[in-house]
Amino acid sequence: MDTAAIKAQLAIIHERDQKTRSQGDSIEFADYIDSCNQAQVEALISKYGWIGKSTIGTMANYTLFLVIQHADLPMQEKYFPLMEESVRAGESRAIDLALLQDRILMRQGKEQIYGSQVVFNKETGAPEFYPISDEKNVNVRRASLGMEPLEEYATHFGIDYKLPKD
Repeated sequence: MDTAAIKAQLAIIHERDQKTRSQGDSIEFADYIDSCNQAQVEALISKYGWIGKSTIGTMANYTLFLVIQHADLPMQEKYFPLMEESVRAGESRAIDLALLQDRILMRQGKEQIYGSQVVFNKETGAPEFYPISDEKNVNVRRASLGMEPLEEYATHFGIDYKLPKD
């Protein structure tokens, strides 16, 4: 395995993925860019499995997650078990797995666990959290992974959030 080449390839993929989302340029090509990134990441995973951070570094490992996070539901479901195993082995971040798990649950029409997924209210257009399972205990689950409380996370999206009392 040529780890230097893999790291370089994933660095380019990471830049493409984030530039489209953070700078807004090329947003009309986001689906195409994502599909190109996904094809490259799928080829890597097919050949080497989910490559851990001790092999390719934290950023390159994070890029694997980002590309799958931005993929369609079937691809997310396909690679979730591999990432889950990588997290159990200490080779990927549990926080990233939580984000992927929430995204998958949301797309399956189920309640999310960690409160990471934000949607826009169809009537008001305002951002709000997709429904959360056992919402009163969400911060306990978030804290177990080192995630900030949901009230703080909400401020990144302009949401004034209060944890339910019951």
